[in-house]
Amino acid sequence: MLIMKTKTAPITIGISLFLAGILCTAGCKKEAGVIGKKIISGVVYYKNGVSGADDPAPSAIVFITYGATEATGSYNQTTTTNSNGEYKIKGLQKGNYFVTAEYTDTHGFKYATYGYAVQINNKKSELKLDIRLQ
Repeated sequence: MLIMKTKTAPITIGISLFLAGILCTAGCKKEAGVIGKKIISGVVYYKNGVSGADDPAPSAIVFITYGATEATGSYNQTTTTNSNGEYKIKGLQKGNYFVTAEYTDTHGFKYATYGYAVQINNKKSELKLDIRLQ
């Protein structure tokens, strides 16, 4: 049996979502999470074992799931933080989301969080969510 592992880059996700929007006609059912104007953004921090400070986590992976208060749901998206630990997930609609993150430092130590259940409503266009990893 041949098992293949693949990685999906954030640009691939963006292209797939863009093409899905082009190919969809008036009779298409809206997919949760990917067609709205809402944004979740923030900074991912980890507890630096050397300094004891909360440092920004560059290249941390942020996972988002729509329609749930746990890590399962009808829509999933992954993004990576920039060199300052900042992330931004765009194109979301109002609803419940579950956000988690993980980071591996230069010494190979892995940091993670159990996750955050958040709700996006009509009042704000952007939800700020800073994530602290342990």
